[in-house]
Amino acid sequence: MRLRRKNRAVRGSAMVESALVLLTFFVMLIGTIDFGQVLFFHQSLVERARTAVRYGVTNPTDTAGIKNMAVYNTVTVTGTPSAVLPSLTTAMVTVTNPDVNTSSARVVVTISGYPIVFLSPYIAQSFSNLAITVAMSSETQVP
Repeated sequence: MRLRRKNRAVRGSAMVESALVLLTFFVMLIGTIDFGQVLFFHQSLVERARTAVRYGVTNPTDTAGIKNMAVYNTVTVTGTPSAVLPSLTTAMVTVTNPDVNTSSARVVVTISGYPIVFLSPYIAQSFSNLAITVAMSSETQVP
């Protein structure tokens, strides 16, 4: 009789310990996935801004083309194209040309307000990524 009670107590404590270990494991797993997602989207947005600024260096006055390069990876948009990154729109892309028509002309592309949705229920469900700014000297000739 005593042996049965002891077995039940051991089984019960093993179940509680397993539940605690699994809970910790899943919290760590979801946290790792969320962290990896933030890194992936940040690096993807940096690459989108670099692509746009590379195009903008040779065509500094084509603001719409620069924005389209950042979002759709093409200069001209026909029909209803899909963005390279989900939820990325041309409204999130800002293009400026400081010192235009001078020897220090440059193109600056900024992507801001990109939303990242987390998998973890304990973190805020949506997060706007920090603004990403890429600048490069313009290659146009000054008269």
